[in-house]
Formats: sequence, structure tokens, C-alpha cells
Amino acid sequence: MALRDEAMNHETQVEALLGLVDPERARDDQAAEALVVLGLAERCRKRGYRPTTAGWTVLGPKAAAYRGY
Repeated sequence: MALRDEAMNHETQVEALLGLVDPERARDDQAAEALVVLGLAERCRKRGYRPTTAGWTVLGPKAAAYRGY
């Protein structure tokens, strides 16, 4: 994802957040850092990044499957 070339829209935010919580998806560290700047994710030692409350809100109904994360 070329974050320098384009702003992170809602769809790319959701995809990046799903990359943090879904073990089947590859995590994009550049997108994760962009989520941190936006306040949608935070750095953590155990998993690298995790969604904030705002990040879970952006995920909306898609978050239900990952709430035990």
C-alpha cells in the first residue's frame, strides 16, 4: 500500500485493521503505522499492533468474529 501517494480511506482502514486481528491475513506494518497515527491502532509488545476502541468501531460488524482477540 502506497500511503504516501493516497490518503487512507475507510476501506483501506478496514483492510489494515483486519490485517491486525485476522491471523489468516498478512499484516502490513506501514499500514499499521498509519493506523497508529490516525488513533485506530496502538503498538503493543505481544502482537506488534492492536486496534484501539476507535479501531474496533471502524471495523463495525466485521469485528464480531475477532472480539476475543
